[in-house]
Amino acid sequence: MNKMRNKNVLYEHFFNPQRMGELDSPDGIGIIGNAQCGDILIFYIKVNDKRVEKIRFKCLGCGASKAVASYIAELCEGKSIQEIEQLKMEEIFENLKELPKNRWHCPFQALDALKMAIDDWKSREREGKRKMIDVEPISSERRCPFCQAILGEVVESCESCQLKVARCISCGKKVLIEED
Repeated sequence: MNKMRNKNVLYEHFFNPQRMGELDSPDGIGIIGNAQCGDILIFYIKVNDKRVEKIRFKCLGCGASKAVASYIAELCEGKSIQEIEQLKMEEIFENLKELPKNRWHCPFQALDALKMAIDDWKSREREGKRKMIDVEPISSERRCPFCQAILGEVVESCESCQLKVARCISCGKKVLIEED
């Protein structure tokens, strides 16, 4: 029963994202990008009496990234700055248990972007904070030779020969890789 409730939260935000768009004259802007998956996420906040009165977001990325940003915006709108800063990832994942493992970076990115918007509000710079993670180009050794997608995590490894097998997150084929 609990699993179905969690699944519905994620699916609801996937099919019907909330709080998308921009705010006129936001009090804080947080921008984060992930070069590995190509997502760019921007949070805009309006703050009144140390409480996030309004949150909007723009996302150039996958459906999971948009759904998670929508969920976090809904979860945090109306909360105090202190409550948002004290949010733990375990609390966020509670309703995102059905998120595929290869999309677990989405909640971290969204919460980082929101906290950057809060930092921007605190600093009064009004420029937004920009943070790029995984900005190094992905080498051909970390790409699938069949479809050129980025390889996922190592699924098998041999201690004696140091060869590892990763599964492609796109086509699902196993690929031998050498890790340093």
